[in-house]
This record gives sequence, structure tokens and C-alpha cells, in this order.
Amino acid sequence: MAIFVTGDTHGAQSLGLGSVDGFMHRLSSDAFPEQKALSKEDYVVILGDFGGVWDSDRRSAGESEREKYALDWLEQKPFTTLFVPGNHENYDWLTGCQDKDMLNSWFYASLPKEERTKLTRGYPGAAWHGGRVRQVRPSVLMLERGYIFDLCGKSCFAFGGAASHDISDGILDPASFPDERSFKAKYRAVQGLSVRVKGVSWWEQEMPSAAEKSRGREELRRFMQSHEQVDFVFTHEAPAADKRLLGLEMDELSLYLESLKAEMRYGKWFYGHLHDNRQVGDRHYLLYEQIIRIA
Repeated sequence: MAIFVTGDTHGAQSLGLGSVDGFMHRLSSDAFPEQKALSKEDYVVILGDFGGVWDSDRRSAGESEREKYALDWLEQKPFTTLFVPGNHENYDWLTGCQDKDMLNSWFYASLPKEERTKLTRGYPGAAWHGGRVRQVRPSVLMLERGYIFDLCGKSCFAFGGAASHDISDGILDPASFPDERSFKAKYRAVQGLSVRVKGVSWWEQEMPSAAEKSRGREELRRFMQSHEQVDFVFTHEAPAADKRLLGLEMDELSLYLESLKAEMRYGKWFYGHLHDNRQVGDRHYLLYEQIIRIA
């Protein structure tokens, strides 16, 4: 049994010239030949911004044909794919939309009742290897925040999420507009600015709730009472001390992760988000397109 870790994939296909490669390239047999010796009891962990669930459709809560094809392709791989959520994920599709203003607005007026119910639920949740997951496919799983998973006999603490850094000019909320025409007029007016759209390209669930942060701290404290250490930590965001070393600003989530670090004993920490590959200190690893074996 083996565990491999890699950084952001941002969906199945390449994104931008010379930019993100997408998981269908990165996890292909040519790019990742190690998979030829793997089974479903081996794991590839994506450190946030998986992006495989993204396309919004206001007439259906199902996957687009393009995404269904890519997710089915990933399911057919010999290994099991795990991911912590990042800031660029469609949380409404993944974990369910609970925004009543959005659900009752013009934005979802054409969504049939049965599809609306499906949208509020997200992908099925399940207990798995000591924690909780969302089952995108039987072997494509999102690791819920704040749980410790047993993978190949290794304890792995997962806590996804991060604050988006590409929204400096604001976020448009479709539910704040009376109709689609007025929304589109405003959207055209802000083209070229760093703006995202709630429910389409930005979701407030990118940042953890108070309940999720409380659960993460409590799970670690309970685990530390009877174990020597957590073997691996998987996050999307970096802890605050790492951001300081990298010359980046700290925020609420990085400070929270730093506070967890002060309370726990751990082996190695892996995170993505920053689109780089480097070791930070002696036990922390920032990953992007590289895939490394850790167990």
C-alpha cells in the first residue's frame, strides 16, 4: 500500500497557456507511471483545488457531460483519489447549497424541484477510514475538514480550504439583483477586474466554519491523548509561520492552522494553494504539479 501526494489540479484539463496541467494529464499513465503497480488500496492525495466538480448548470444539479467523462476516467484508475477541498471548488455541488436567498432567486428559477432537492444535499456523505468523506465516485473522495484518517496504517489529519486571492475587486451575488438582465449588465461593467460570481466561480464555504474549526481542534486533542503523533497533515492553506517564511500575508485560516501546529505532534505537513514546489523547513512541503510518494 502506498500514499502519493500532489498539489492543485484545477479540473481535468489544462488551464491557461503553460499553467495548470489538470488531473487527466498529471495522473495519466505516461506522467504517473508508478500507477501501473497500484491498486484501490493505494492513494493519491490532491492538496486542494481539485476542481473536478465545477461546472454550474441552473437547469440541473447533475454533472456536465464533460465532467462526468473526466470523473469516470478518474474512477477507472487503479488507485483511489482523495482530495481536501481548496478555495476553487464548487462547494454547492460538492457539499450542498444552503443559501436560501440564492435558491429562491431568479438564478435557480428554472431548476426543477427534484433537482433543487439534489442541489441542497451535495454528494453523499459517508464514514470512511476513521473520518468523513463526500463520495464523488466510489474511489474519488473529498476528505471532510477536521478528521483524522487511517491510510495505509498512517494517521492523516485533513483540513481543506483557503481564502481566494483573486477577488480584490469584489464578489457579485446574483441573488442581490432583481433579474438576470440587471445582473448581466453589472457583470459586463466589471469585465477586466478581479471579480468572481457567487455560486458560479466563488463560494463562501471556501473558508471553514466555526464548527469545522472546533471539530478539527477537538479531534487532534483527543488523538494526541493516546498516540505519539499524527503522521501526516494534509491542508490546502499553509500555516502562518510558513507564509511568513515565504513572504506572504497571514490570514484567519493560516493562523488557525498555526495554532493547531502548536498543539500537536506530527511527522510531515503537506499543502498546495501557492502553485510552487519546495520544501519549507525540515518537515513541511509545498506542492504543485509534482507527485511525491510519502508512504
